[in-house]
Amino acid sequence: MGNSYTGHLQSTRFEEVLHNSIEASLRSNTVVPRPVFSQLYLEAEQRSYSHDGRGDDDDDEEDGSDSNSPPIPYQMKPPPDGSCTTDGFCQAGKDLRLSSMATESLEVPPGFLLVGAKSPSVPDHILVCAVDLRFLPDECGRNALLGFSGNCMGCGEKGFRYFTEFANHINLKLTTQPKKQKHLKYHLLRNAQGILVKGPPICWKGIAHCYHGDVSTLGGRALAVYAHI
Repeated sequence: MGNSYTGHLQSTRFEEVLHNSIEASLRSNTVVPRPVFSQLYLEAEQRSYSHDGRGDDDDDEEDGSDSNSPPIPYQMKPPPDGSCTTDGFCQAGKDLRLSSMATESLEVPPGFLLVGAKSPSVPDHILVCAVDLRFLPDECGRNALLGFSGNCMGCGEKGFRYFTEFANHINLKLTTQPKKQKHLKYHLLRNAQGILVKGPPICWKGIAHCYHGDVSTLGGRALAVYAHI
């Protein structure tokens, strides 16, 4: 039983590494290809949540990878000439901070959810993004397609097929390989007053205090527990 479980984890990590390798190769083409591994599902590793006092806001961990693996050095692609590089803003110069967008009327495409990204350069802020729910895990931390599809909620640019290029566009300014599991942290919801607020954490690992409900309903209404905010 132990060998079977270990083999499953190794297989999952192999698929992720292979996917990242092919993505890096395809990104050199001038024509953006269709997503690779579109039928493979990312099963979150079912590990017991640590009881050492760390929680959702410990953003330096929770990256969905082997905790014993050293961080992968990463050099972000230089921004296009004339692009905005201000923390909390996209390269088009639009504010992405939740504190600034909370009362704005945001148009979210069908099949997408608003999620909050965290950047190490602005740790006190959550950045508003729209992500195709197929690439997000369910309430048990499973069934997320490998890959990424997202839109910038600042300038409105659509069709980001790789989290690497999306991270560049929203100026995450990372020093390690961009991973959606590490930097996409929260569901964003409207409370009873219609204000966009931080909702439950995205359950990349199926941790015990994740939201136990239908993730697909998050885009349509706020949870009652947040109605008093």
